[in-house]
Amino acid sequence: MNSSSKSKLFAYIGFLAIASIMIIPAYADQTIQTTSGGTINVGFATDPASPTPGGQTNLNISFINKSTHSAQQHIDYKITIMEGNNQIGGTGQVLHTAEGSISYPFQFPDAAKYQIIVEVDGILFQPIPPETATFTVDLSGGSSSTTSSNSTNSQSGGTQTAVIPSWVKTTAGWWSKGQVGDSDFIKGIQYLIQKGIMQIPQSGSGSTSGSQSIPSWVKTTAGWWSSGQVGDQDFVKGIQWLISNGIITV
Repeated sequence: MNSSSKSKLFAYIGFLAIASIMIIPAYADQTIQTTSGGTINVGFATDPASPTPGGQTNLNISFINKSTHSAQQHIDYKITIMEGNNQIGGTGQVLHTAEGSISYPFQFPDAAKYQIIVEVDGILFQPIPPETATFTVDLSGGSSSTTSSNSTNSQSGGTQTAVIPSWVKTTAGWWSKGQVGDSDFIKGIQYLIQKGIMQIPQSGSGSTSGSQSIPSWVKTTAGWWSSGQVGDQDFVKGIQWLISNGIITV
């Protein structure tokens, strides 16, 4: 092999080395969390690393295969951004990424604490029961920080602050209008409780089999909740009543 051929070979090898570095996902600077159902890992980071209120921020999200630790391609996902109990942003619908990573632009409006709820609805074109990973971006202390939690609820001093994924509100709205049946609604609530997405303190155990109909006031409350007329706590109280009276069995 002449010197010219060797030079071309070395240049080609060098190009491949650089290219391989460029396509390896940079998970090292991300907060990584397993989704609520344990199916997949989600990496999260902000760019800049320390967002400021009113400034442009990219929410960098990666979907990571738990076995190979590499990017999981073809993910159906949804993003919800919460400030307290108010949804202030997000995709609004389920989207698809072929590459397994996205960069979502957003401006945090206030010096406050935000929750970024990443919902996974499908993998490799196969739908799955929605699983969530929740990340907190805290701008309230003058400097930002990012933490994660695989539950969208927190409890302090015996009271519950429930931040429930927006798709549950959509289902509740459909149910209140008669577009889905009681059994479908109950299955959704059972899934949320069993997976720890929604934690309901039980005040008692019911004696029924869960076959009786759901009172109309609960359906009315669900409709109000889905449209933002009542808060999460009122909805949680309704679900707790259903559990304590044995209408929903978990």
